[in-house]
Amino acid sequence: MPKNKIFIFLFVLLSIGAFFYLIPRENSMADYIEQAEDSFQAKDFSKAISFYLKAYEKFPHDPRRPEVMLAIGDIYNFSLNQPRKAAKAYTILRDKYPKHPKTKEGLLHAAEMYEKTEDYQNALISYQEIIDQFQDLSDRDELRFKVALMAVKLKKFEPARRELMGIIDKNPQTPIADKVLFHLGTVFFMENGLREAIQVFELASEKYPNSPYYIEMQFLLGNCYEEVGEYDKALKVYRGIRDRYPNPSLVEKRIEKLTRRPDPHVVPSRSRIPQSPRSKSKLDKTFQELMKDEP
Repeated sequence: MPKNKIFIFLFVLLSIGAFFYLIPRENSMADYIEQAEDSFQAKDFSKAISFYLKAYEKFPHDPRRPEVMLAIGDIYNFSLNQPRKAAKAYTILRDKYPKHPKTKEGLLHAAEMYEKTEDYQNALISYQEIIDQFQDLSDRDELRFKVALMAVKLKKFEPARRELMGIIDKNPQTPIADKVLFHLGTVFFMENGLREAIQVFELASEKYPNSPYYIEMQFLLGNCYEEVGEYDKALKVYRGIRDRYPNPSLVEKRIEKLTRRPDPHVVPSRSRIPQSPRSKSKLDKTFQELMKDEP
């Protein structure tokens, strides 16, 4: 081959290579995600969101879109502290991908965000949506407990009681039984259902003496005894925790008050107040039987 033809051939190859090199290459989904992650690591959170949004918008059929939308919500939530924008991202995730594993994660982050900002209604809804949309949940009891706790925050005591009792009814050996019973007794106490609260606190104290809730259970049990006029029982409980209660002076005041009572037969005013039909209702027999059978 003549030299001039060789030079022409090489020139054409180089020209073609330069042409393809100089033409801008369209970024792939992975490219945008990588750029977003690099920006996030550099703490340029707005730029990271910009790259994630491009990835989400340019690739409408990519299976990584739920992951991208979760990342957007989490940056608004955890890094920029913009709960409204985070809520929008989590809502898109929930509406477009209701059964995706990333949606469960997003709903949980949304619920915790709402709880932190004292938006207990939306927190309750988000926790409940996880329960309703995902069947295989290892933390189902904990999520149900969260629903009950949000109901208490909203002063919706009856739904809270039903949810707490439902946890025990469905799973008597739940690892959070002590926590559930402590809050169930507390809800009864808040509603002036003193006899029901006593039943729950007695049962919980007997079954879970090593629970981190034990001391507080005992203190509230003493309060209940005191309110219904069972002073000897109240004194016994207070004396049993006087050295272990976080605020010993409070227990000492209770003990001093009871030991100085002028008339041991006087019933406190609160216990003479007629209780509402709701607070008079006994604990469900099935619930009591399940707890008795629990190891």
